Amino acid sequence: MNGIPGISALRSICQPNDLDVCLYRKLFTRRFSIYLTSLFLRMGFSANSVSVVKGIIACTGAVLFAPGKPVCFITGALLLQFSFVLDACDGEVARFNGSNRRAGGEFIDKIGDTASRGLFYGAWGWGVYNLSGDIRAVIAGTVMAGLWLVVRFCAVETLLESFSNHVGTPAGREEKESLEKIFVRNPGGGRVEYYLSALFHPWVNMAAAAALLSFFPVLFSGLFWGYFTLWIINTVRKIRSGFHNSNFERPLQ
Repeated sequence: MNGIPGISALRSICQPNDLDVCLYRKLFTRRFSIYLTSLFLRMGFSANSVSVVKGIIACTGAVLFAPGKPVCFITGALLLQFSFVLDACDGEVARFNGSNRRAGGEFIDKIGDTASRGLFYGAWGWGVYNLSGDIRAVIAGTVMAGLWLVVRFCAVETLLESFSNHVGTPAGREEKESLEKIFVRNPGGGRVEYYLSALFHPWVNMAAAAALLSFFPVLFSGLFWGYFTLWIINTVRKIRSGFHNSNFERPLQ
């Protein structure tokens, strides 16, 4: 494909300075993603095509945590890391082509992200069970896989329903505050979640840490249960925050 600039020029177009909250993505992932983005553009790939490939690779990597074999864990973690690079690429392709202004691409992107994360939680629980025989891990993984989706869905649907009830009227102050807390983009929106996302990007890199510890079953199980405990505490906090945030007053039409 003609008209694709060099890497430096492409980086300036596709990677604006204020693009990322996550330092891991900004300092590590973006260094490599731009080369793949250049390749995708030259091959004529659309951003949606990259999103679909990313989703398939991410879901495959997540499922590989279920068999309970270290080689599967390592392969799964590598695939998840690669999918995270592709997750940067689809947005870069969209920014170059101008298709980032259409929300459909974001919807496709979110399907892959959501499916792979839910699969990872469930598969991780099965992996712990297959290594240790602790059936409770399957239950815990299933709880994480399902509950985070339910909480997120209910919070977002509440906001969407509120917005639909005052079409043509600007969002109210409380609605905006609720939106900021659901999609954390600054420390004021959710301090703990913001800094975790900025420094670590929790679940993708947690998969890598789990894979490395899979050679030591006791540590592997300990990491799972430690993460599950912190996850439950954070989910309870989000549910409480959701009830508080959803108690906003809708603007009048």
